[in-house]
Amino acid sequence: MRLRTSSLLGAALLSLLAAATVASPADASPAAAPSSFAAQVRAAGFSAAQARQLQGAMDRDLATLGGRQVAANRIITADRSTITYPLPGEKYAHVLGDGLNGNDPRTPLVLCSYGAFCGWPGYNYSGTGFTHASCGDLYEIPDNFKTGGSWINNQTHNYTTTFWGKGNVYLSISHAAYFREPHANWYPVWYISNNC
Repeated sequence: MRLRTSSLLGAALLSLLAAATVASPADASPAAAPSSFAAQVRAAGFSAAQARQLQGAMDRDLATLGGRQVAANRIITADRSTITYPLPGEKYAHVLGDGLNGNDPRTPLVLCSYGAFCGWPGYNYSGTGFTHASCGDLYEIPDNFKTGGSWINNQTHNYTTTFWGKGNVYLSISHAAYFREPHANWYPVWYISNNC
C-alpha cells in the first residue's frame, strides 16, 4: 500500500509540475487593478508617462477584444489568447520581471509557447506579440497589425493556420508547424483560425 501511495503522490506531483510550466504565474493569478500594474512598471524604473503609454495600449486592445489584464504588460483576451506588450525602450515583448532581455532577438521565440500560433506587427518578431492556441475559432488579430509583421506556427502535430480577410474571406493557409515567417504581410488579414 505504501508503494502505491507514493506512486500516486509522485504522479500527482509530476502533474502539478507540468501544469505549472504551461501557464505563467501572471496568467494564473487574479487580475490586479491597472494602477498596481502601473506601479510595477514605475518600480522597474520606467517613468509615469511610459507606464501610462503602456497601459493605454492594453486598454485599447481590451476595449476591442475584451478580456482582462494579468500582468504589467500582458492581457488575456475574451477568447483566451494572450497579448504581450514590449516594455518601454524594448524591441521584443516579454513579461515584466521574467528575466528576459527585450532587446535580444531570441526573446520572442520563448514567448511563442508550444501548441500555439503567434504573431507580431513588426518584422523579425518585434513589437506586441499575440499567442493563440484555440482550435477552429476565428481569432481577430489586434488592430496594430496593419502591414509587415511576422509569425510563428508552433502548434502540435504539423497543424496549420488559416488567414482570413475582412468579411471572413479566405486568404491563405500557413505552412505546417513548426514554421517561422520573419517577413509576413498582415495588411489584408483580419482573423486567423488554427486548424487543429
